[in-house]
Order: sequence, then structure tokens, then C-alpha cells
Amino acid sequence: MANCGVLTLMIIGSLCVFVRARYSHVACQVVENKWCTVQRLRITARTDVRGLVFPDDRYEKIRIGQFYDFVNTDSTIVIFSSELFYRMRRVRYLQMNGVRMVGLDVPDTVLELDVADNWLSRVYIDPEKSYALRKLIMRNNLLTTISSFKYLNMLEELDLSENMLHTVNFDVFSFMPYIRTINLARNRIFSATAGNGVISLGYLEEANLAENQLTKLDVGVWLFPSLSMLNLTGNPIKRLNLSSQQSFPRLKSVLL
Repeated sequence: MANCGVLTLMIIGSLCVFVRARYSHVACQVVENKWCTVQRLRITARTDVRGLVFPDDRYEKIRIGQFYDFVNTDSTIVIFSSELFYRMRRVRYLQMNGVRMVGLDVPDTVLELDVADNWLSRVYIDPEKSYALRKLIMRNNLLTTISSFKYLNMLEELDLSENMLHTVNFDVFSFMPYIRTINLARNRIFSATAGNGVISLGYLEEANLAENQLTKLDVGVWLFPSLSMLNLTGNPIKRLNLSSQQSFPRLKSVLL
């Protein structure tokens, strides 16, 4: 990262003092198909990010992490905070794979977010914000709950496979009226409840619950008129009644 100094004028009483503020410019190591893969970056919980300057005035797509064999862009972002995102706030497509992340403040103006292959256990979603997020990939992390995901109202694709979820209340998805694909495969889910009423998801096309620990699934309160594929392979489910044409009129494939 290149450092440059900027002179800032501070007035203390009648005394004028010049202070040299330091900024670190984060450069693109590789540019491909309008994606900017930034140089090696190290951000720990103690890093002061206020001086970071990202190239987001030219690139809406930024990658952070090791994506290529021919150049070392391996990075660490332990905490992705709202203050850090403010430094790249024009970005609309953001990938941060394998950067050892444990905490994430979900950015509100990003359209697609990929944070697969990290150590995420804390995800903060502000109930007072409106999120533009359409696609969220959190595969292979350490999530144990997704109750706050109901505030991601614009989601269309959600991948939470290979996490540590034990229970899932499908009511959380009823707050996502445009959701088309849900991937919960390879968790530890033994209970998939449906809240207190009917769960209606008009656009849901694919639901993947493969390789969990489900022994039963209460589909009687599901109303998924667009569902075409339901994957339940690798679960100890003995019987499943999906005969309702009203609830699943387009269901063509059920994998058990």
C-alpha cells in the first residue's frame, strides 16, 4: 500500500498547527473482467481503517483474498466493519474468500456479497437499514443462527451450506419475498420448523437441505408454488408427504 501525506490545518485557540495526516492507498494487483483484485491486505481487530483509500471510484467489483496462482494476493480481514465498508462504499459486488474473517457488518448497498471459506460466527444486520443485497454466499463458515437475516428483504439467492446450523425456522425466509434459491446443505440441522403459520414463498425454485440430520419435515404449512427442486439427500427422513398440488404445483424433483 502506498502512503502519502496530506497537510491538515488545525486551529487551537489562536494557534494554527499543521498536522500531517497519512493515507494508505489500496491498489489493484490484478484487473480482470472489471474485477479489481486488491494487493495483499492485513486488517486485524486493532487496525485503524480511517486512512485506507480503496479504488472504488473506478471499480464496482472488488475481490480481496487469494484468487490466482500466479500472484500472491493472500489477505486477512478479521473484522469487516461498517467503517471499513465506508472506505469502499461505491462497491456493488464484493468477494472476500478465505480472509480469516470472524465478524461481519453486512454492507447495505452491495448487490452481491461472497464471504465463503472464512471463520464467520458473528454477522451483524442493522434492523434500521434497508439492504440492497440480492445474492449472499456464506458457504463454509461457523454460523449457528440466522434469525437476523430476515432484514435482508431483497435477497434472491442465499447459500449457507457447510455452516454449523442446528435449527432453522423457515419463518425467517418469509421476510424475503423474492428468494429463488436457498442452500442449507451440509449443516447439522435436526429441526426445520415453520413458525406459527403458513410459509408462503412465491418465487422459491430450489431448496437444498441435503446432508443434515432431519428425521421429519413439516411441509404441510409450506406454500411454494414455484418450487421445482427439493434436495433432502443424506437425511434420515423415513416418510415425506408432498402430494399437495396446491402447495407444490411445479415440483418435479425430490431427492431423498
